[in-house]
Amino acid sequence: MHLYFQGEPFLHPQFLDMIRYSDESGVFTATSTNAHYISEKNVNHIIESGLKHMIVSMDGINQEVYQEYRVGGNLEKVQKGLSLILKRKKEMNKPFPRIILQFLVTGKNEHQIPDLKIWAKNMGVDELQLKTAQIYGFENGSELIPQNPEYSRYIPAKNGTWKLKKEIKNKCWRMWQGAVLTWDGRMLPCCFDKDGQQVMGEIQNNPLKDIWRNASYNSFRKQLLNDRSQIEICKNCTE
Repeated sequence: MHLYFQGEPFLHPQFLDMIRYSDESGVFTATSTNAHYISEKNVNHIIESGLKHMIVSMDGINQEVYQEYRVGGNLEKVQKGLSLILKRKKEMNKPFPRIILQFLVTGKNEHQIPDLKIWAKNMGVDELQLKTAQIYGFENGSELIPQNPEYSRYIPAKNGTWKLKKEIKNKCWRMWQGAVLTWDGRMLPCCFDKDGQQVMGEIQNNPLKDIWRNASYNSFRKQLLNDRSQIEICKNCTE
C-alpha cells in the first residue's frame, strides 16, 4: 500500500494510525513526503509505525534551486527532518523505514547531481534515486527538460519540437498491478491520472473487487491495448 498521491501524507492527522493498522494487518507500506513535517514530536512514532519505505523528495541542494520546483518549500526543514529520522533510526537500531532520497532531475538542477551524490552518501540515506520529470507541453520544449538525455524522458524531434524518448506501445503493466484511490474514494487506473479524470468507480458505492472488474475498467484496458495514444493520460507516459 503506497500511501501517497498528489498531496503531502503527513498533513493527515491519522496518517501514522493508518500505517500502523496496515502493518499489523500484514500489508507492506510506503510513502513519499516533502519532509517538512518530520519533527521531534513524531519521529519515534514514524519509526515505530511499521512503515517500510519513506521517499523524501528533495529537488535541489540549495534553497535557490530547490524552490524553483518546490515553490514555497523550505530546504532547511527538509534537511533537518531527514537528518533527524536517520539519526533516530540509528539510535533505535531499526532497519525500517528504508529512507530513499529522491531527486527529480530538471534542466535547473541537473548540474547539482555530483554534489548531491556526495551529500547523500555523507547523510547515510539507504538509497538515492534520480527521477526523470514528466513535463506538460513538452512538445514545444521546456527549461525543465535536462540537457543530459540520460535524465530526460524527451529528445529533440527533426522538426524543432520534442518527443518522448521511449516509443509508446499499446500495453501497460500498471493496468493489472494496482490502482489509485483518491482521498474521497474515487478509483483511478494509475498515478499518472494526476487530475482524477478517469474514474472507474467510487469505493463508497461498490467494493474494490467489483470496480476492478467492471465494464468501465475493462473498456479502459481494451482501449489501451488497442490504441493507447487516444487516452489523454497515456500520451505523456513512459511506462
